Amino acid sequence: MTDGSVAIGATVRAGVSGLGPSVRACWGALLAAVVLSVLTRALPSGLSGLALLVEIVAIALVSGALYRRAFGKPAGLAGLRWGLDEWRLLGVQALIAVFLFVVATVLILVVGAIALGVARANAPGFDATSSQAWRDALAVSGPGAIVAGAAPLLGLAVLIWLAMRLSLAGPATVDQSGVRVLSAYPLTRGVTLQVLAAGLLLAAPVAVLVAISSLLGRWAGPGLDGVLAALGAILGYGYLAPAWAAALVHVYRRRHGPDASSSQEV
Repeated sequence: MTDGSVAIGATVRAGVSGLGPSVRACWGALLAAVVLSVLTRALPSGLSGLALLVEIVAIALVSGALYRRAFGKPAGLAGLRWGLDEWRLLGVQALIAVFLFVVATVLILVVGAIALGVARANAPGFDATSSQAWRDALAVSGPGAIVAGAAPLLGLAVLIWLAMRLSLAGPATVDQSGVRVLSAYPLTRGVTLQVLAAGLLLAAPVAVLVAISSLLGRWAGPGLDGVLAALGAILGYGYLAPAWAAALVHVYRRRHGPDASSSQEV
């Protein structure tokens, strides 16, 4: 059993050092995901549901390939394989999405109630059906306005924190050959900020390049939309996905350890 400590620098280094081996071993799955992602951008807006489904499948395909390689499981041809691990990862994605959706719904209701209370306190006779009345009521400075402005940010912080707490569900699912969601939650206790910081550092180059490409796209017009979509997919699946997976595997091994029980269920 490891001591369970997680350092930001070591996690980032694990992500970067795992990038090359992951790409070499799983290039087929990564390339397939890039192609699928680019094709979904070409679908008409009426097929947005299909595009989302294809993107989810691409994520499961890539995650399965990367985690199977990390844990020494059969990787298939250049990572191209669809088996039980991928089905389990789809289940993990669905369960986490439902969980975060429920939490987000509750947070929206709470934030809405706070905003309504502040608006009524600032503007007697407040009309909740008028958008102008909302703007006027919330434009009034004071403690109430600060609370109303901070509430959405706190809600977003809660969702990010929960996503980080469940970030080891993927590695745990593949390593233990069973769907692990809530049972992976304790693995990030006390290291949530480290995981988040490592993720932000790994994603920083992508964010910079995406921002630059977005500016170029505005300057060049819609003619570069296809190129920018391909660039985004390459950055996402060719760099960020393998680096993030390697970083999460590092954290998982530090927190789980070789002697920990793998009999926990969802």
